Amino acid sequence: MKLKPETLEKLRVILKEDFGQEVSDQELHEIAFNLLGYYDTLLQCHCEDGEKVEASIVQYDHEPERQKA
Repeated sequence: MKLKPETLEKLRVILKEDFGQEVSDQELHEIAFNLLGYYDTLLQCHCEDGEKVEASIVQYDHEPERQKA
């Protein structure tokens, strides 16, 4: 995946202003792709949890038929 140069520069500014770190272009790319991988993993976990929640909701979505007295 290729990131836009503007996006990388925004990250460079954040690293400088918030963390006081000046990084090389190589380090910047590594940080960017590590962050992308991290958030991709979080998204996958969230989606898997959402599927589990949906499955449990479906199980209880229908009220069981009541027995006639």
